[in-house]
Amino acid sequence: MRKPINISFSLTFKITWIIFLLAVISNVQAQQTNPDSIASRFEDFNANNLQEKIFVHTDKEMYLAGEIIWFKLYYTSAGTNKLLDLSKIAYVEVIDKNQKPVLQAKISIEKGTGSGSLYLPVSLTSGNYQFRAYTNWMKNFSPDYFFNKNISIINSLLKPEKLQSDAVSAKYDVQFFPEGGQIIENLPGKVAYRAIDDQGKGVNFTGTLVDQDNTVLVRFKPLKFGIGSFSFTPVAGKTYRAVVEMPGETIVREIPIAKTGYVIQLLDDQDDKLRLSVQSNGVPANQEVHLFAHTRQMTKIKASANLSMGKTEFLIDKRTLGEGVSHFTVFNASGQAVAERLFFKRPSGKLLIKASADQQKYSPRKKVTISLDAKDEKGLSMAADASVSVYAADSLESDNGDIFNYLWLKSDLKGNVESPAYYFTNNDALTNEALDNLMLTHGWRRFVWQEIMKNTMPSFEFLPEIEGHIINGKIVDTRTNAPAKNIMTYLAVPGRKLHIYGSKSNSFGQIRFYTRDIFGPSEIVVQTKFQQDSTYRIDISNPFLEKYSSSGPFELNLSEKSRSRILNQSVSSQVQNVFAGDKLRTFYPALTDSSAFYIKSDKTYLLDNFVRFNTMEEVLREYVTEVPLMRQKDDYTILVRVKPHPNDFPRNVEPLILLDGVPVFDRGNKIIKYDPKKVRELEVVAKRYYLGPLMFNSIINFKTFKGNLPDFQLDTRATVMDYEGMQLKREFYSPLYETEASVSARLPDFRNVLYWSPDVKIDSNGKKTISFYTSDQENKYTVVLQGISPEGKVGASKIEILVKK
Repeated sequence: MRKPINISFSLTFKITWIIFLLAVISNVQAQQTNPDSIASRFEDFNANNLQEKIFVHTDKEMYLAGEIIWFKLYYTSAGTNKLLDLSKIAYVEVIDKNQKPVLQAKISIEKGTGSGSLYLPVSLTSGNYQFRAYTNWMKNFSPDYFFNKNISIINSLLKPEKLQSDAVSAKYDVQFFPEGGQIIENLPGKVAYRAIDDQGKGVNFTGTLVDQDNTVLVRFKPLKFGIGSFSFTPVAGKTYRAVVEMPGETIVREIPIAKTGYVIQLLDDQDDKLRLSVQSNGVPANQEVHLFAHTRQMTKIKASANLSMGKTEFLIDKRTLGEGVSHFTVFNASGQAVAERLFFKRPSGKLLIKASADQQKYSPRKKVTISLDAKDEKGLSMAADASVSVYAADSLESDNGDIFNYLWLKSDLKGNVESPAYYFTNNDALTNEALDNLMLTHGWRRFVWQEIMKNTMPSFEFLPEIEGHIINGKIVDTRTNAPAKNIMTYLAVPGRKLHIYGSKSNSFGQIRFYTRDIFGPSEIVVQTKFQQDSTYRIDISNPFLEKYSSSGPFELNLSEKSRSRILNQSVSSQVQNVFAGDKLRTFYPALTDSSAFYIKSDKTYLLDNFVRFNTMEEVLREYVTEVPLMRQKDDYTILVRVKPHPNDFPRNVEPLILLDGVPVFDRGNKIIKYDPKKVRELEVVAKRYYLGPLMFNSIINFKTFKGNLPDFQLDTRATVMDYEGMQLKREFYSPLYETEASVSARLPDFRNVLYWSPDVKIDSNGKKTISFYTSDQENKYTVVLQGISPEGKVGASKIEILVKK
């Protein structure tokens, strides 16, 4: 009896073992790393990780408290630079040196562009602030690649942070960056360095590399903007440090040395070729390494080679690389990224966008005509979406770059890039070396290789806002403080324009309301059906991200020489606010659909057309025939008579009761007690209606004269809060001096921003003409033009005009 059993068990064991071995072999094969598998995982990752960019053109970069920041958003694809039509909302913030937002706004985006304005309160202190912009989708990634730039705000009524004459020593930051990521014992390598002051500016200095015996190995100094590099070969067992002689200070930095690892060196010693050498001192002979290169999320190079005597080399044709920043990553045989290097290839395509004035000098209150011209690099005319600013030139203005050097260079590098336009001005050996040093000191990427190599589907907390603003929140059971799941919640915005949205909470208690066309300051009411769900609390999330970039705004240094100029400008600004304040507070109305979400009611009652009764009960009983009313003692129930189908008998159903667009979940008791003389209109929808996840058997909407629930007490369990919708567009004030009377008018015109337009459309012939009038301020004025073509070509230009009597 036992023999056949043993044979069966043995056979089963063998089959199981074979299956196990096949599974192991299959798994090992699946985990093998080669250039194709790296490229496949990288492309899968990119397919699920759309990369967006935002560039913001502000009218200028130095402001006085009490002035207005005017800006335009260019929202593009990170891979192509073309305008995107996906996210419909951008979040804009002004952040102080303590990483606290002082101004915030939500900006509507249409077909890749949007515009807005921010009034700078007179309570702001003088200093550098960070202006940043991002979409809801970008909140899933690091704030380091949001749009960030420094703007200076000066309050002439308050003492500035710091004057250059103050006896305070400057603070310096010195950092070292090994090429590829590590310095390895007994292997030659390049080390880049960067030294900046407390305003983010590069510092000139002299440096010395010494070993533990104070033997001088290398003397070095920066090439440009405090950035440079040197090479050396560390000896095993020795320690090294860099001694940096700054103005008035000596800084010593230890140089960390790894015992084993990989070193890469990228050499650009031919016109069309690059040589990437790979060395390692701790791997078996003939160990295989893989090189993977991508430009702007597109695969460009995938290759393999065996290390011979711990060394190998890849010869790269520059023509295979895309324009812009390319990432070279070296993987070991186990699929681990062991070294990385950046290389920049200058873009050949550019939008050549120019402005030319009809004169170079103008008198006050005279008309200026500027002709705009747009061509590609071949001289062919092309259309462009552009923005133009004309402002008084000021020496305090910083160089934060333009749309061209931002999208091609600055947005793909970590940290502040000083004078980014420098790297595009020339194409000589000195500039190329400085550009390569920049790649060494600012290298980074928008992802982590470990995540890509796991080949797992990423999860995202924030969704792209493809139709409108998403309001997020969480519902909590107040008895246990635990998230409440599968609870239907309702969000409404009181007013004549009906906004009502529904969301059922998920297993984490999270709720999302997909809103549309909510503009300007408003109030929102979020609630559940309290008769069923009386123990829940709803918390609405902050729509702005409370994480910040690793590099904040730098300190603002003001010289005593600038004091008189700032005071004069401040007086002019205050005079302008007094005499033209109303003009500066003019907003365009939001162009939205004013109809109710149910489009059209089955019956509308204008109560002024009927006898005005003293109670709502009388109103409903006397002439609103579609709304039968039931009463048991003091308990009322409002119903609506509907016919589900034409041939069916009418039946009474419980409706959704609205007062100024806000649901009232008490079957009608509060509405019955409400003063009918405050109600202007009553609408009845006598049929079933679906709205997203919501279904209503019928609807009855009470509209008051004021539209803001006057004297109505909402349930105390409802969440009621002020909420800022998408920003209304402010009208830019630019007076016309077309008559002698207007020119000779005694009303002062102290504008220092003569013209701002975020919506300049250059036609397909590459032509556009704009005009404006000068103010009473005699000064040099800078005309800044920035734009983008439908093909994703970008460009910018500047000219100056003079206003003088």
